[in-house]
Amino acid sequence: MNQKRITEIDALRGIAALFVVLYHYTFHYGRRFGHLSSDYNTEIFSYGHYGVQLFFIISGFVIFMSVRRGRSAGDFLIKRAFRLYPAYIAAIVITFIVLNSSAIDIQRTIPEMILNMTMFQEFFGIRNIDGSYWSLRVELTFYIMMGVVMLLDKTKVMKVVILMLIGGMIVQVQSLIAPNDMIQWVERFSTANYIQMFVIGIMLHEIWSNGLHRKYVGVIAISVLYDFIFEGVTNGLFTLTFIGIFALILRGKLKFLNNKVLLYLGSISYPLYLIHQNIGYTLIHIMEDYGLTHEIWIIVPTLVSILLAHSILHVVEKPSQNFLFKHYKLIRDNLNKNVSSIR
Repeated sequence: MNQKRITEIDALRGIAALFVVLYHYTFHYGRRFGHLSSDYNTEIFSYGHYGVQLFFIISGFVIFMSVRRGRSAGDFLIKRAFRLYPAYIAAIVITFIVLNSSAIDIQRTIPEMILNMTMFQEFFGIRNIDGSYWSLRVELTFYIMMGVVMLLDKTKVMKVVILMLIGGMIVQVQSLIAPNDMIQWVERFSTANYIQMFVIGIMLHEIWSNGLHRKYVGVIAISVLYDFIFEGVTNGLFTLTFIGIFALILRGKLKFLNNKVLLYLGSISYPLYLIHQNIGYTLIHIMEDYGLTHEIWIIVPTLVSILLAHSILHVVEKPSQNFLFKHYKLIRDNLNKNVSSIR
């Protein structure tokens, strides 16, 4: 199996994060609050939200790599938690403080902040501290699915992904022909709208690991068809574009992505995604009150978000992960020794 890290994917993650940030600061802010300048070009990054779909494809690729190498479902989920929660909790606290110190109407309560720290707030109808957190619910559901795969048999990849697609199709069709509150809840929390992205990422991983086989290409084709049918033409075209970019990366054709700027953006992409939206909205609101209404001024919240993401990465995320992984490994190894001695 191929073991080499593909750094171009890290760069791709950074590009995706930056496009999401710019989408929120231009088009989404304009749609939600309204930019004060009448000629503000909100369309320039109106497709930037598709960067989240690219995240999901990358996640399918990277997470399935962890599944293949993982010891157990418990080990996999614990390590995922170590990677997700430190930066996430830091972003929640910072965002909460900023929101509740500002005049913009997106404040949150202390109970909401505390419940957000579980990362399961959407399952209980609790508002997100930051709007971008909706995608974490999708990721969490996918991680749980992968944990189940590890419990059952992680070698049955094709059966698993086909079942994931069939399940998603059933939910999507039911939602179209007989929509009701229950089916809409299932559609939302089953990741039926995004499961095809994760499947594509898994199949790209298998191509990278095992070579270009027809069965992998066939599942990707079914996933793309799924996307066109249930999510629309624009969605499908972006998905095809992302697959094409991935194919070029896997063939070593996009080495120019290995530059310091893009790799740096990749390294901070997770905290950047977590911290940027509502804090950025607050800054834009303040700047526009002071007459800074031209598009060029979105560079300010962008740079502030990058600075905050950098701080979270180096002050919170890396030290916390080093501490947690180190002590988890010690506990796990001691438990294994004890079990072995009993046997």
